[in-house]
Amino acid sequence: MHLQRIRAQNFRAFGDGKTSSQLDWNLAPGLNILIGENDAGKTSIIDAIRHVLWTTSYEFIRLQEQDFHTQGSTRAQSMFIEATLVGLNADQEAAVLEWLTYEEDGTRSLILHLQARWIPPRDNKRGRVDAITRAGRDGNGPEIGSAIRELVRATYLRPLRDAEAELKPGRQSRLSQILGAHRSIQGQEENDFDATDADKTPQNLVGLMAFTQHHLGKHPVIKGVEDDINQNYLGKFAFAGDTLESRIQIAPDLALQPVLEKFELGLLPSAGIHPDLRCARGLGYNNALFMATELVLLRDGDELALLLIEEPEAHLHPQLQERVQELLEQTSNHPQEGKRPVQVIMTTHSPSLAAGANIASMTLVHKAQVFSLAHDKTKLKMSDYEFLRRFLDATKANLFFARGVAIVEGPAEALLLPALAKACGMSFSKHGLAVVNVGGVGLYHYARILQRAKEDEVIPIPVACLTDRDVVPDTAVKYIKKPENGKKRFESDYSPAELLAVVDGKVKRAAGGNTIVCVSDHWTFEYDLARYGCAELMFIAIQLAIKAEAKGESLDEKDELLALAEAEVKWAALTSTAPNADALASAIYEPLAAGKASKAVTAQYAAHLVATGNYGSGDQLFAKLPPYLQHALNWLTGKPGAA
Repeated sequence: MHLQRIRAQNFRAFGDGKTSSQLDWNLAPGLNILIGENDAGKTSIIDAIRHVLWTTSYEFIRLQEQDFHTQGSTRAQSMFIEATLVGLNADQEAAVLEWLTYEEDGTRSLILHLQARWIPPRDNKRGRVDAITRAGRDGNGPEIGSAIRELVRATYLRPLRDAEAELKPGRQSRLSQILGAHRSIQGQEENDFDATDADKTPQNLVGLMAFTQHHLGKHPVIKGVEDDINQNYLGKFAFAGDTLESRIQIAPDLALQPVLEKFELGLLPSAGIHPDLRCARGLGYNNALFMATELVLLRDGDELALLLIEEPEAHLHPQLQERVQELLEQTSNHPQEGKRPVQVIMTTHSPSLAAGANIASMTLVHKAQVFSLAHDKTKLKMSDYEFLRRFLDATKANLFFARGVAIVEGPAEALLLPALAKACGMSFSKHGLAVVNVGGVGLYHYARILQRAKEDEVIPIPVACLTDRDVVPDTAVKYIKKPENGKKRFESDYSPAELLAVVDGKVKRAAGGNTIVCVSDHWTFEYDLARYGCAELMFIAIQLAIKAEAKGESLDEKDELLALAEAEVKWAALTSTAPNADALASAIYEPLAAGKASKAVTAQYAAHLVATGNYGSGDQLFAKLPPYLQHALNWLTGKPGAA
C-alpha cells in the first residue's frame, strides 16, 4: 500500500484551483523529493498528509484558523484535504472493506477526505474548526473508523529534530513504540518468570523484568534501604491494625509497554573508548541513528510504509548527506530481499543531497505550485536523465532552490557575470539567482530540466542560457588560422542569413517555456565584453592574468600594482593605434586565444576591478555590456520588456 495522490483546496498557500493554485500531486511509490525555495509550500504538503493520515507518534495536530487559505484580505471558510492510497493487499482490503472505493479499471483504493469549516468567533464564543474525515472521493463515503486510522498512519520526522531526546526512555517514547510494533515482539508480553525456580532465566521480556526485580530486590543495598524506610519511618506512621509497607521496584506494572518504555537507544562511543562508557556523540550521527530506527519499523511492519521526513540533512555534513540519500533511495526503490519497500516523501534545501538524487524522483514546489520532474513531465530525454545523474554536482544542484538560473559554459562567466550584475545594481544574491557552470559541455541537458513536456505548462522560474556564437571575427585572422578543409569559421565565410541560422540553431536547441538562450553577439564572452563598452576592463584584467601565468599564478600585492601600472601604459598605446572597435577587441582578446592567460584568472581579476567602481556602475555600466548580456540580466531579474 502506498500514497498515490494528495489533493488540497484552501489549505495554507494552496487555494481553490480557480483564483489560486490548489494542491494536486501524484506521487511515486518509492522516493519523492520536494525541492524549492523557502516558503514555496513544501512543508504545507507534508502537513496536509499529516492532517489527513495522522502519524505513528500519536502526536495531536489540529487545524487552526491560520491553516485556511487567504486571498488578499479574505480568508476561506472551508477546506479539504484528500489522500488516495492504492496497492492494498488482501488482508488490508479486508480490514477496511466498507470504506474502499472501486475504480473503473477494477482496482480498489482507499480514499480519505478531510473536510473542515472555519467558524468565526461570535456571541462571546471563540472561533473554532469543525472537521470530519470520510471515505470516498470528495468525501461521499462513510466516516472513517479506528481500523483505518491504525492502518494508514504515516511516520513523521520533523525538521531540526532532537534525535537524542526522541530515543530516550519515557512514557510513550518513540523507541518503545517502535519496539512494540516490531514483528519479533509477539509473545514477549507473557510473564514466564517462575518464583519457585527463581534462578531460571525467562525467555520473554516481561519475564526478564520480573526476574530482574526479584533478584535486585534481594540485593543487600536495595533490601537495606527498603527495610530502613519501612521499619524506622513508614511503619511508625501506620495506625494500630494497619500495615504500611513499601517496596523498591524498577517497573511497578509488569506489562510489556512499561518495560519497553525503560529502554533507550544510543550510539556506542568512538573507536578507542570503552563501549560501556557513556559518551555524547554529535547531533548528526544521532540524527542518522533515529532515521535508521524508524526505517527498521517501516520496513518490517504491516501498516502503511510511509516516511515523511523534513530536511534529512539537518546536522549532517555533506558526505553523510549523500550516504543518507543513498540509503533512502535504496530502501524505497530497491529494498533488501524479503523486505517491503518504504515510500519516502522528504523535503530538502541541500544541494549536496539533491545532487546525489535521481532528478526523476524530484518535485519542484514554486509559489504553491507543484511540478514533477519525472520522465514524462519534462522535456528531458532519457539520455539527459542519465547524463545529469553522472554530472550534476552540488554546485549545479543549487538551481533547484533558486528564483532564477543562469546556465553558463565556463568558469569565466560563472565568476564575472555575478560581479557585473552586482555592479549594475542587479545583484544575483538579492534576486535569489543561481549560476550553473556546465564546464563547456551539457548546457542543453541542464536547460531542459525546468521545461515542461506540456507546452501550455510553464514553471515560472526564469532561466537564461549563455552561449558563445563561436564565429571568429575577420580581424582575428592575424592569430586564428583558417581551416584548410574549407570549413566555415570566420564571419566572412557566412552570409547574413547563415549567421542568423547559426544563432537560431543554438536558440532552438535549448529554449522553451521560461528558458531563453542568449547567444553572444560576435564571438565569445570575453571578446564581446571588449567589443562593446568594457574594453579597458578586459584589457587590464588580461594583462594581469598574463603576469600571473608567468609567475605561476602567485602574484603578490606589489607584483599586481606593478602589473597594473604597466597595463595602463600599454592600454594608452593600444587605443591610439586600433582603427576600430573590432580591431581593438581582437587585440585585447589575442592572449586568451593564444593561451597566454587563463580565462578563469582573467575573470577573477575583472571581477575584482569591477568591484572597485572605477569602470562604471549602475545603468552606466549596464549600457556598456553586450546586448546579449543585457537581455539575460533583464530576463533573470524580471525587468519589463525582457521577454
